[in-house]
Amino acid sequence: MLPIVVSILLATPLALCQAPFWMPNMQQFSFLTETDFRNALLLPTTNTRRVRSLYHDMRIPFQRFKRGGGVAVAAEKDKWPNGRVPYILSAAYTSAQRAVLARAFDTYAKRTCIRFVPKSPADKDYIVIQKLDGCYADFSRVGGRQQVSLADECIDYATIIHELMHVIGFIHEHQREDRDSYVSILYQNVIQGANTDFDKLSNLGLSYYGEHYDYSSIMHYEANEGSRNGKNTIEAKNSHFTAIMGKASDFSTSDLRRVNRAYKCSIFAF
Repeated sequence: MLPIVVSILLATPLALCQAPFWMPNMQQFSFLTETDFRNALLLPTTNTRRVRSLYHDMRIPFQRFKRGGGVAVAAEKDKWPNGRVPYILSAAYTSAQRAVLARAFDTYAKRTCIRFVPKSPADKDYIVIQKLDGCYADFSRVGGRQQVSLADECIDYATIIHELMHVIGFIHEHQREDRDSYVSILYQNVIQGANTDFDKLSNLGLSYYGEHYDYSSIMHYEANEGSRNGKNTIEAKNSHFTAIMGKASDFSTSDLRRVNRAYKCSIFAF
């Protein structure tokens, strides 16, 4: 829990930097430091499952609409070149929160070839991680400045790696074109105005990357995600899996295979 995390973090001051001329809006931003990554090693590795509802957490620009079912972008222009994702980070995050972010970045680096790297003046496409109004991210590489909102309630490891999956081009598992063979969507229980978060996405130029439906994916909603009445919005065709959906605290094996295939991470076994 957060109070415990704070008590064990190294007492080293944050390395904040006043935004140089090439950072947007001249606000105060920072990058993660070696201290943040050392602090990440001190975090507990249990009880890391997300605690925040994630419906309505993926923003898709209109120009991304194209045909092709799957779970992640297929076109190279929609991916981050060489798996390199430049970022800038709001200075508003605490030491404890920065450590959780560092753990998420480090996991991507160790288990895939995705690298979240400090933005340089030459980087035109990049993400800005800030505390805005909830948990959400722009989908895939759009071009230019892209937004990732991680408010205080979003700073848990599972939520962060979920949102970063959207950044690199992955949709929610229940929105696969073939989902009707695996789950049923109970639209009558969905919050008004949130139906699009449960619709199939067959028009984004996606690929399955050779992977079947995965109830244990970090990208799967919980059974009652976005519910207006506490009842299930998603139920597995095999009821055994309903209790599993959305309970992931880390990448599934299938998640990692998809990322490594999508980005041609040849040094990783998949």
